[in-house]
Amino acid sequence: MCGACGRAVVADPTLGPVRRTRDLLVVVQIVNNVTSGLPGAPTARVSGDRFVLAGRTGRSTPCDTVEDLWRVLHAGVDPGASSDLARRIGRGLPAATPLADRVLRAGLSARAH
Repeated sequence: MCGACGRAVVADPTLGPVRRTRDLLVVVQIVNNVTSGLPGAPTARVSGDRFVLAGRTGRSTPCDTVEDLWRVLHAGVDPGASSDLARRIGRGLPAATPLADRVLRAGLSARAH
């Protein structure tokens, strides 16, 4: 629990021990680039210190970690688009930065679970 706000802080192995707004925004940009044009894929956004997936129907799903974000995406896209999502993630590897690489690898790992 954070002493300043009294809210529970969820550990995110992909982001590490510190959540910077810039890192959250980078994650969202990576995810949205991968899912752009994918049928049924929601849009990732940052909300405070967490992520939100906003669906086309107006439904929003909060996600505390990068892995949660990918898991919800894999589960929520059209069944035929799930393998396309995995291919899109794989095409980005190896990524240009260590953070981007961890984000994409978390996406592949989330599909396996």
